[in-house]
Amino acid sequence: MLRFLSFLTIPSLVVFFDGASWGVNTLDAWLHTPPSRAHFGDNAAVRFSESWEVLGPFQCGTREAVWGADPLEYWGGFSNLSYDEKEEYNSPLAPGGTVKWGLVRPNVTSLRPDQSETGIVVSFPEVDWDFLQSIYGWSALQYQAWVRGTLHMNGPIDQTVAIFMDGVLEVSIDSRRHFGGDFYRYRRAPLILELAPGEHIIEFRLIRDVRALGGQGVPAVNMVFETQIRHEVLLVDESSLLIPETTDQRLGSAWATVNVQSNTAEWVEITCISSPDIILVMGKPVHVAPYQIRPLIFRIAGGHASSIELAAVVRYRLHTEGSVRTLSFRLSFVDKSQSEPQRLTYLHPAGIVSYAILRPPALEAPCVFDQHSTSLPILIGLHGAGLEADSEEVRRMLDAADGICAWTLFPSGVTSWSGDDWHTWGNADIKAAVNAISHWVEAVRWRGHGVLPNEWIVVGHSNGGQGVWFLTTHQPDNVVAAAPVSGYSSIEKYVSFNMWHDTEPLISSILLRARSSFRHEILLDNTAGIPILQQHGSDDTNVPAYHSRLMHALLEETRWSSKYVELAGKGHWFDGVMTTVPLLKFYQDALHPNRTQALTAYTITVPSSGDMASKGGIYVDQLQSPDLAGRLHVRRDLQHGVWYLKTQNIHRFHLTARACEAETSILLIIGEPGVQFRVNLRQCESTWYIKDAGGKWASSRETEWQSVSQRYGRQIGAMDAILRTHGLFTIRMCSSGIDHVALQISRNLLQYFAADSQIMRHCNQSTNQDSRDYEAIPGNILTLALGNGLSNSSSPSYPIRLTDSQVLLYKGCSRSNARGEFGFKNCHCFAFDYEPGMGALFLRPLENEGLELVVWGADVEGLEQAARLVPTLTGVGQPELIILSSSCRWKGPAGLYAAAHFDYSWQISSGSYIANGI
Repeated sequence: MLRFLSFLTIPSLVVFFDGASWGVNTLDAWLHTPPSRAHFGDNAAVRFSESWEVLGPFQCGTREAVWGADPLEYWGGFSNLSYDEKEEYNSPLAPGGTVKWGLVRPNVTSLRPDQSETGIVVSFPEVDWDFLQSIYGWSALQYQAWVRGTLHMNGPIDQTVAIFMDGVLEVSIDSRRHFGGDFYRYRRAPLILELAPGEHIIEFRLIRDVRALGGQGVPAVNMVFETQIRHEVLLVDESSLLIPETTDQRLGSAWATVNVQSNTAEWVEITCISSPDIILVMGKPVHVAPYQIRPLIFRIAGGHASSIELAAVVRYRLHTEGSVRTLSFRLSFVDKSQSEPQRLTYLHPAGIVSYAILRPPALEAPCVFDQHSTSLPILIGLHGAGLEADSEEVRRMLDAADGICAWTLFPSGVTSWSGDDWHTWGNADIKAAVNAISHWVEAVRWRGHGVLPNEWIVVGHSNGGQGVWFLTTHQPDNVVAAAPVSGYSSIEKYVSFNMWHDTEPLISSILLRARSSFRHEILLDNTAGIPILQQHGSDDTNVPAYHSRLMHALLEETRWSSKYVELAGKGHWFDGVMTTVPLLKFYQDALHPNRTQALTAYTITVPSSGDMASKGGIYVDQLQSPDLAGRLHVRRDLQHGVWYLKTQNIHRFHLTARACEAETSILLIIGEPGVQFRVNLRQCESTWYIKDAGGKWASSRETEWQSVSQRYGRQIGAMDAILRTHGLFTIRMCSSGIDHVALQISRNLLQYFAADSQIMRHCNQSTNQDSRDYEAIPGNILTLALGNGLSNSSSPSYPIRLTDSQVLLYKGCSRSNARGEFGFKNCHCFAFDYEPGMGALFLRPLENEGLELVVWGADVEGLEQAARLVPTLTGVGQPELIILSSSCRWKGPAGLYAAAHFDYSWQISSGSYIANGI
């Protein structure tokens, strides 16, 4: 018989946050507390059931749940299954290959009459987890299960309820699915619903994920479900308030933010924010959709904060009313001296406010980094997952290195998981934090050493150590030295993806390609010339030392080795882990004026993503095919200024200022026997070198190629390229009856990236009421549509068309003009008839490197399925084009009709997967 973790069986649950600092979440008191309704009893406005039904465990691979991959969907879904203790369901994880229903008793607490919380811990001790792990590793400790209970709403009328779901990715309330939840326990964006009096059925899909919960101890799932009845039309979430710290009572930065939560079915317009104590400037009015949560961005004018506590007032109105309402909250400032670590705020490229912790170098330190300048580089410290940069643990992480001749910067990455493991979103935050230092220098009237914004010493612990590998392999021209500490090598090496549902090998390869930019093991050529010190504890049970040992061995094979220090008997984290004797010496050596030598021979490996910057002054703009990495082998004759280049899968590249300003003359010789280009140094950065379809190289200064017909800049990469927005996201609804999907996407963008998004109820902005008051559309767009409710792309040669009854894909079209652009000539056309539950996602180009992500469904069910794949968690591996059948709900990617990458002309690549169309 199946047994579940009760409150009397296991005294504690060990929780690890993917390589941040680890900790033990002791559950003794909670586990031994009997289920209760606290002191409010049946009079509580919200009441949970005392017993919950559980069904599981079922197989679930690393991050596979985002795709669906729920085996119960084959039987119509968990909501359509009734509790029956005799019924059995197949599961390869369980003894005998079947699982049965069970019951679990939660711990219910009524915090106040209108707020209640229930905690549930689920485990499956009948499963021989140790044996499975001995065969399949940590991936065997991952599973999924469903839990069902009820929520009873007392009272005579409908009420607005905010629902917090700690540790949950998916929930169904009265058979309506809500995807996203709060997997990392941010508590930033609760689900806000209107619930009628009476009983409501609540069903949670529990995901046991090693990256989030760790690989040690009992593989249990611990979730918390909290409800709060909302009485206010609008709520200011003061826990989300982010303001800078002051420096000797001067504001080093002016940006601030606080989240506002709508608890009404009406649209709300926030008109301004003000204070009787200081000038606050918000900008244009902010429109909040029904039940939406948005960050309110404002600036603190002035330059001094004479008071620690300041009052602030938000003014808003309902769109159906003319009267203005107000909400109050307070700003509490903390003052720091110039020598202390301090919170610095700034604008992330996505138009939101982020922060970093900045510690300036000592004012009078006799520092020399560059013989031609008194400015100093930046020591960038990347925190582990689950840690805030504002925590004392991070602020003080490099205290023992105080006095080092560098600016010390701890970026937040926007969230405690750095948005996406320091990749696209977190990487943008690092650059924004670096750029903010010069503004701080001016604002506080700094009189010490200047800053070198393009010279970085990058260090990081755990997930931050993985982030160091990302920066070193993707931003090599900025990295002076690198020290990954207790870091994992890549997502897929950390927890294997081998427990996914089996699928067509070509589909697997496309998903692998979509994740390849984060496979640091295959990008180590890019680290040539960068001093690297790796440090790892031999007894690290969170991120095993194998990761550092592997990277050390692979680096040697690139002919550029690292120094590796393994600390005997040490675990994942301990006091002083970032300031050991080897690390302190490494930091000092990295600051020596004669630290580097010019590279004369190196290789650049270019992933098919837009995250790769320049290496050795060469920036690759476009690859020939997205199905392969690009490679550029460089040999330099420094004496004569001759650069010999050999390319593989490179379509277009140019030289950057680093190369152009360092040389007195450059002769490029590309290929064998070689095409020669004498570089005009005055036009060096604005000259492109292009390989045509016949394999010939040419140079050009024309910029017309940067159009919607060519893919370049921020547009390059898999579906997560949508995260490279410059400005807030816009979510447009091109069909009726899909407001809940737009709201879900907005909530997930805020939850997982702290990103802002404006929702528009129609495709055309001008059709919105009061459209002149809406924000412009500066950033990337997510367009939601059903059936044929989607207009064509702005690119005439875009290869996807929707008719009244079919999705059409055009592949292999011939070039139609002298510019090498594509048209619809000699194409292979693949047609897919609309069917129930069918959905799709695909990127489309906009002007000025912008992107549109189309989320489409043949019906609402298909749209909901497609919306799951809008980026939230890392490691999912969404390519730029996906067409989903209804069977993806239980098969995951194995049910895809199409999975494809786009090449540099926005055409479907030759290595893409397209099932047989009509």
